Amino acid sequence: MTLPQLHLTLQIAMGWENYHLHEFRIADRVYGQPDPEDNHFGRAVLDERRVMLGNLPATVGSSFAYIYDFGDDWHHDILIESISLAVPRKRYPVCVAGARSGPPEDVGGIFGYQHYLEALFNPRHEEHQAMLNWRGRFDPDYFPVTSVNKSLREAFPVRARAVRKPSVASLPPTESGLDVQ
Repeated sequence: MTLPQLHLTLQIAMGWENYHLHEFRIADRVYGQPDPEDNHFGRAVLDERRVMLGNLPATVGSSFAYIYDFGDDWHHDILIESISLAVPRKRYPVCVAGARSGPPEDVGGIFGYQHYLEALFNPRHEEHQAMLNWRGRFDPDYFPVTSVNKSLREAFPVRARAVRKPSVASLPPTESGLDVQ
């Protein structure tokens, strides 16, 4: 899996819409979508598209940061709990568990999310109806593991590996004239 694929996986798990910038901070390096006009406080942003998770300096128990939406400023600590070989014929990525819904996109960070919940669940709050109109009903305690996995399957379809058989014209000559594979 590449870092952009991990980013998409996190977007799906959080229920976000993937239209803000993000970055990964791993071992004192910043990975993301480099922009020569951006100054990341004097740090170079390395192209995340060239980074495979398996090539990162990571061990069980280590962690790295994922930051999404530099306005709302959502910081996530990604903890590596285990490293194992892929199970043949099993679909990846897969969400095995989760707790609570991700905050809605553009809610305004931690304090905006707190305000959103206060307004949403207090019918007397002056912004109650506006919040209902904005996003509809919302259950912060619900984590939709089944629909997350459905979205992951759609985002990461199984790709059959094509087995290319050589044409007869490209086969090397054999003594018997038979091609045994």
